[in-house]
Amino acid sequence: MQTRYTSADQWAEAKDGVIPAPYALEEGEQIIDQYLEPVIFHNVNGPDIGVTTCGVIVKDGLYFKDLDNSGELAPYKDWRLSPEQRAEDMVKHLRLDQQAGLVLNTLFNSPVVPTRAEATNAEGKLELGKIYKHHNPGEKPMPGPLPGMTVSIDDSHVLEKHIAAGVYRGDMRCEAGMVALYHNAGTQMLEYEACKGGVAIPYSLHTNPINIGYPDSLGIGAAVIGDGNTDMVYEMAQTDRKMMKAEGLNIMYGPQVDVTSDPRWPRTSGTYGERPDVTSDIAEALVKGYQDGDNGLNEGSVVLTIKHFPGDAPSENGFEPHVPIGQWRIYRTPGSMEKYHLPPFQRAFDHKVSSIMPDYSRIATDGRAVPQTYRGEITSTEEVPSAYSKELITDLARNKMGFDGYVNSDSGITTVQIYGVENLTEPERYAKAISAGTDVIGGNTDPENIVKAVEDGLLPKADLDRASYNRLLSLFRTKRVDNPYLDPDKADQARVDNFDGAKKKAYEANQKAVVLVKNHEKLLPLAKSQKVCIVTFKGVDSGFAQMAQAMGAGLGNTDEDAALRKTLTEAFEKKGYTVVDTPEEADVLYLHVWPISNGLVFNQYAMPVIEMGEIVTDERERNKSQKKTGNKVTVVTLKDVEKIKELADAIHARGGKVVGTCVVCNPWLLDKLEPYCDALTIQYTVSAVALNNALNAQVDVISGDFAPTGKLSLTMVSDPAVIAITEQEIDGVVREICASPNDVPGYDKDQYIDPAILANVKGGSYAYCDADGNYYRSGFGLNY
Repeated sequence: MQTRYTSADQWAEAKDGVIPAPYALEEGEQIIDQYLEPVIFHNVNGPDIGVTTCGVIVKDGLYFKDLDNSGELAPYKDWRLSPEQRAEDMVKHLRLDQQAGLVLNTLFNSPVVPTRAEATNAEGKLELGKIYKHHNPGEKPMPGPLPGMTVSIDDSHVLEKHIAAGVYRGDMRCEAGMVALYHNAGTQMLEYEACKGGVAIPYSLHTNPINIGYPDSLGIGAAVIGDGNTDMVYEMAQTDRKMMKAEGLNIMYGPQVDVTSDPRWPRTSGTYGERPDVTSDIAEALVKGYQDGDNGLNEGSVVLTIKHFPGDAPSENGFEPHVPIGQWRIYRTPGSMEKYHLPPFQRAFDHKVSSIMPDYSRIATDGRAVPQTYRGEITSTEEVPSAYSKELITDLARNKMGFDGYVNSDSGITTVQIYGVENLTEPERYAKAISAGTDVIGGNTDPENIVKAVEDGLLPKADLDRASYNRLLSLFRTKRVDNPYLDPDKADQARVDNFDGAKKKAYEANQKAVVLVKNHEKLLPLAKSQKVCIVTFKGVDSGFAQMAQAMGAGLGNTDEDAALRKTLTEAFEKKGYTVVDTPEEADVLYLHVWPISNGLVFNQYAMPVIEMGEIVTDERERNKSQKKTGNKVTVVTLKDVEKIKELADAIHARGGKVVGTCVVCNPWLLDKLEPYCDALTIQYTVSAVALNNALNAQVDVISGDFAPTGKLSLTMVSDPAVIAITEQEIDGVVREICASPNDVPGYDKDQYIDPAILANVKGGSYAYCDADGNYYRSGFGLNY
């Protein structure tokens, strides 16, 4: 590698002309042979210019990045022009294969090693191959969780396929500085395009939301309802934004602002609950916090990709549309899309959110559903996933609702979620999606199909140009083109300053997320002199560990039940309680109950179940369709559920009391838990980083060290009858119809349920009614 210079200082007196790139390859070398430390040129009244294999243009005493090494100051290189002017001009300079790579994202990206120390050799130099995985032609790619995807992402995707973005999967396991280096390595490889007749495009790292110790989303919703404001959410977003920007996580695949409506839907846990007004308020706070204001993108912004437009929660009886078994979105209720599901998106659009992600599912237009309107006009009629729907993406989001960002599809839409476009070839699917208004296709690594779509006349070049422009515009607006390189030391420091600084606020938020739903005879706060026996109950994980590994996440502790009990024991003992081993020794029995749904998005073999225990149900064609196989399967949402009554009866017989905590990721039928508890709290958080916070916060409320303020973000379901399925012939086809509509949130379902059904349900409502007469409807929560 020829190193011309490693500092810009010697060029301080340079006159109009071109400064050569700091580095140049010698014959036989490759850009992946060495990590190149970027060289930064400082403009006094303008942006820094960061380069490795690009030269620098000097004009009028100013520095400009020579993004194609032509020596000419084209408009897209001129930072004095507007982002719109630069993006429009840059599109004209991109090769077709670069445009194809620009509108794709790889899905499983993480540094090879998690720390800079491990990436540094004996000579003290960083090794690129320990930062960004080198391609090994003899290595068999590891398949992803869906057909057509791979978790084996390496430098060939950048250098050969020109894919300019990926989704980071390292969560908090990697040093922030290491993530910054990964970002720099991708940018270094893309910058080398300037030496090969192309244009240097910055590398972009996306991430799904990463929990930094705050409650999970449902808990955020519970805390916000209790607070009556979103100050906590804004503060959290600002903190997270600073860390993300420093380490190169410039784009978030989130937040998930779906308003949950079917209680069985597996992605309920990622929502903020079922209240459109609350979710809208949270969406606004997140936009302002992550995008550093509500005037659109700026240099400090993280790009938000709110999802899943126009709201994915009205899934047919809880089946999830990652796979064909859950492909239908059912609107049985007139006006439900506009009333319940679109408000959070409209609020985000009003505050200039920068990106949206359409949902996988497709609307049903047969007798199961009624047409949906927005401001008096029909929203959509074509039975295709939303990323393929011009009616939804262009006509509704852009033209009617005022969205002015780019559209990023979810992952796999051309290979798996091809509902209604099965007969199209992959190039034809790309053409349909991009022409409908989708600008970026998530998770795909086949830019050659986009090139083919253009060359074969399937995709008008103007539509691809529009998609490229929208993607580039976000890069120019966030000022990432002129110097995309990051300082890993500053990334590490930003994590220290913000993550450590946020711990107290995050813990307080977990306290606010605790919901007290039952407190019979004012048992809580619990006197601290008592003896407590802790018993934990949990469901059977039907494959989460495998899914987590496939998605690039770390696996849970193999002895997590023991770790859970240890954390709870320490929490109670810190408060002054005596923790005993057996119920016979105890004054109080504490039940920590963690049901687990069978609704795993990549392994759907039965309708999701929200009853606690061992439930026998109909087996379906796994992942393929809702067709019953004729077999029965047993779903274990909670092991040993019958012991709850036995333990409670025994301690009550001795004059003792029972305090319970239920972990809620979906609304659960509580009939096998609540009647046996004298006091009951709700825990919404299960993320590894925040779990200890959540557990200790429960004990704070139980002990009286924190007076509960949280309110239910979900309505608990009263009885199996209100979600019972009956078979009805509709349009000549036998369909499974739910007793309550899939598209209406729990708090509002009563008006749509047959009164005869409600007449036979305890409390006469969809909402669960406990022994004290309290209804567990969203917004409910006790204090003391």
